[in-house]
Amino acid sequence: MTERMDPVSLRRRIGARLRQARADAGRTTSEAAAELGCSRGKISQMEAGMYRLQHRDVRDLLRFYGVAQSSAEPLVEWAKRSSEPSWWAPYAEVVEDWFAFFLGSEGEAVREFNYEQLVVPGLLQTAEYAAALTAASRSVAEEDRGKVAELRLERQRRLTDEDPLVLHAVIEESALRRPIGGLAVLRNQLRHLVEMADLSHVEIQVMPTGVGAHSGLDGKFVLLEFQDFGPGVFLEGHPVIGARFEVEDPTLTETYTSIAKALREEALDQQRSIELMESVIAELG
Repeated sequence: MTERMDPVSLRRRIGARLRQARADAGRTTSEAAAELGCSRGKISQMEAGMYRLQHRDVRDLLRFYGVAQSSAEPLVEWAKRSSEPSWWAPYAEVVEDWFAFFLGSEGEAVREFNYEQLVVPGLLQTAEYAAALTAASRSVAEEDRGKVAELRLERQRRLTDEDPLVLHAVIEESALRRPIGGLAVLRNQLRHLVEMADLSHVEIQVMPTGVGAHSGLDGKFVLLEFQDFGPGVFLEGHPVIGARFEVEDPTLTETYTSIAKALREEALDQQRSIELMESVIAELG
C-alpha cells in the first residue's frame, strides 16, 4: 500500500470491490442491508463510494459475501484510512466530486500519461501560465480563481516528491504557440517545459500540426497507473461522454492504453520535440 492513498479514491475503490464481491456471491442489496441492519440506500452509497466507511461494516460484508480473509484484510485496512483528510482538503470548495476522485488517484499514481490538445498540461504549467489560464475561464468564478490556480500548482508537487510521479506528456504543437498570458508568459512556459524534459522521470513529446489526423483527435485524456490497483482513465470534455474518471473498467483502460501507445509513436520524439520548442522560443524573441 502506498503512503499517498487518498480517502476519496479509497472509498470509490472499496465500493467497487464491495459491489463486485456482492455480485460474485449472488447477494442482493436487500440481503446485504439486512446483514448490517441498515437501509438498502446505505449499501448503494457504500458501493458508489459516497458513504463514509466504517471498517467493521466492510469486514462484515466481505465475510457475508464469503471473501477469503487474505483478500478481505487489505480492504478493511483501506477502510480504516478512508476517513483521513485529503491532501487537497484546503481546496475542497473549488473541487467537484468527480474531480476529487481524480486528484486523489493522481496522488497515488506511479505513472501518468497525459495527452493535451489546447493547453500545456497542468502538471507542467508555470504559475503565471496557470493564473492566466484560470483568469480566462468562464467556468471558474472570479473569487475562486486564485484557489484553482494554487491547486494546479499544488498538484505539481508529485513531480518533486522523494518518489516522484513518472510523467509522459504528448502536447499538440498548436498549444505551444497559443500566447496564453501574453508572449512573455508563453516564452517562460516553453523554457520551463524544456527544463522539465531534462528530468529523468519526465518525458515530453510534441504532436506536430503537420501530422494531420491521428489517434488522439477524440479529445484529451489522462491515463494513470498504480502500484496497488488497476489503471484509471480521466476524460474531460469528451465529445460523447463528457467529464469522468474511471477505474475498474478494463475495456476503457485498454482502449486508452492503446491510444497512448499510438500517440507516442506518432508524435516527435523528445529530442526533436525539445528542438521544436526551442525554435518557437527563438521566434518569440
